[in-house]
Amino acid sequence: MAAWREFRFDFIDSGASASVFIHGYDNNESVAYSAVVYAQEGQAYYPLGHINMEQTEVYRHVDGTVARVVAVQNLAPFNPCTVDINILAESF
Repeated sequence: MAAWREFRFDFIDSGASASVFIHGYDNNESVAYSAVVYAQEGQAYYPLGHINMEQTEVYRHVDGTVARVVAVQNLAPFNPCTVDINILAESF
């Protein structure tokens, strides 16, 4: 079992959403996502970072690999943020 940063959203404005299509997982991999949110430099309004993250779709390709869509919404009313999407993957 290994964990690593899979993707970084460098800038998500307050109230905005973003998503990423992550592909290339093996057919026998179970994947769990987590997120780390960072406030942009110089931000002073509370909350500095507040997001909602969800895995929205899963695709199976003809070559047997799997792809997933991860969506992030910035819920902080005044501050933009940076978000790291981390995964924990285990083969079974």
